[in-house]
Amino acid sequence: MRHAILVLAALLLAPQTATIAAETARPNILFIMVDEMKWNVMGCANHPIVKTPNLDRLAREGTRFATAYTVAPICTASRYSFFTSRYAHVHGAVDNSTPPREPPLLLPAILKHHGYQTAISGKLHFIPNNLDYCFDYFWSFANEGPGRLPTWPQDMERKYGRNAARRVVTRPFPEDPLGRDLGKLPYPKEDSQTFWITDLAIEFLRVRDKAHPFFLFVSYLDPHSPSHLCEPYWSMFDADKMPLPPTFKQDPSRQSRTAANRHEVNDPAIVKAMTAAYYAKVTMVDDNVGRLLRQLEAAGLTENTLVVFTADHGNMLGDLNRWFKGVMHEGSSRIPLLMKAPSSSRFAAQFNHGAVVSSIVENIDVMPTLCEMVGVPLPSEGIQGRSMTRLASGSESGWKDRAFAERNSRMIRTPQYKLIKNDSKSVRRGGSEYELYDLTKDPQEAHDLASDPAHTAVVRELAARLEAWEKDNPPVPVMAGVSLPPKADASDRATKAEKKAERKKRVP
Repeated sequence: MRHAILVLAALLLAPQTATIAAETARPNILFIMVDEMKWNVMGCANHPIVKTPNLDRLAREGTRFATAYTVAPICTASRYSFFTSRYAHVHGAVDNSTPPREPPLLLPAILKHHGYQTAISGKLHFIPNNLDYCFDYFWSFANEGPGRLPTWPQDMERKYGRNAARRVVTRPFPEDPLGRDLGKLPYPKEDSQTFWITDLAIEFLRVRDKAHPFFLFVSYLDPHSPSHLCEPYWSMFDADKMPLPPTFKQDPSRQSRTAANRHEVNDPAIVKAMTAAYYAKVTMVDDNVGRLLRQLEAAGLTENTLVVFTADHGNMLGDLNRWFKGVMHEGSSRIPLLMKAPSSSRFAAQFNHGAVVSSIVENIDVMPTLCEMVGVPLPSEGIQGRSMTRLASGSESGWKDRAFAERNSRMIRTPQYKLIKNDSKSVRRGGSEYELYDLTKDPQEAHDLASDPAHTAVVRELAARLEAWEKDNPPVPVMAGVSLPPKADASDRATKAEKKAERKKRVP
């Protein structure tokens, strides 16, 4: 940690582009993102099991956007959309191995241009992975980033020996491709990656350059798989008491399990055990959110810091017999989103009274909202999201009535319906081209109405809207003086060997 502090102190001396007077007038931003968190696994979302007192407090003191969606339920694509306010098919980074078509105009670059000191602790998952993306202070997932600080696995190896970060002492389902994600870790919780990410973020808050506002992106890998847990989280929830999802249907005839279909789950015992571990991981994240918020208070930063909590995408958690993300159903595409304005800001009256906004919002709306709240301009063209400030205050009269998302399939969600247009591979395997769900009557998405003659007009109308969205391609946004990453080329695309190595690293 001493090495980290020394390196960090040097980084804090880097010159900035705006005057100190302008910089100190702007609020700080603490942007907390988790990986693969289902939208409703919080006490404030009325979850009956998960305990999230710190997130509940943030929702109570801020605003909860209850119907928020990622526009791309996969890590890299979603994160680029958060930081560019553009849909995935527009910026081009549509999966975890494809870089954007053009150098993207990113939120941290814009904020740095306007005098912010920028920092990341945790996962970024941009391509290529050897750039700092305008973060002054950089520690990220595995070997990402410019290597300014040691990674968590490297620190664990120094402390406990080789492969310490992946050492598992208990594994209840070692033979199942999905079940072997579950395991107990031998070291104390303070050595876990989630606590490590928080430690670095807190260190930044302690030694930052106080003459400048900060943008701190704290990006946890949890509750993403593998479900490896230290105590007390390993024993926090009793697997036998976990209810199965209403749409989970065990099929005794299905026996074959391979790495290729590990996202499909058929064993109730595995669903229950991994659900218990997942809930415990959410509580561990909540504990660390509490540590961050307490540090803000201890440092006297609460009054002038904007706080955001969200996820890049969700997890199906056994709904419709699926695990993980990547599909258009609610568990995968719907995300948590909490925002609290600085108490000294004029936006506090709009955001800080525990409101629950039910209107549909998309993750591309977060960037315009933050920029408006801190007084930073955005380009007039190319930004596809909209600021949610008037929506939070209840004074927005013309808000959009839909969300879009894409992975391989596509979807449009309206206040009543969700239409999914399945990709050609799914259709060739026997699936239907379209799925239609009435979410007002069927929030579990158990009844597909696409083939119902009574809903033919609905399918036709939503399919036309989806097609128009797919064709929309606004110009690339530009801002004079703002740094852009270099244009990625074919060599920056992750190779099959690299992706295989990554899978081995994530699923030991």
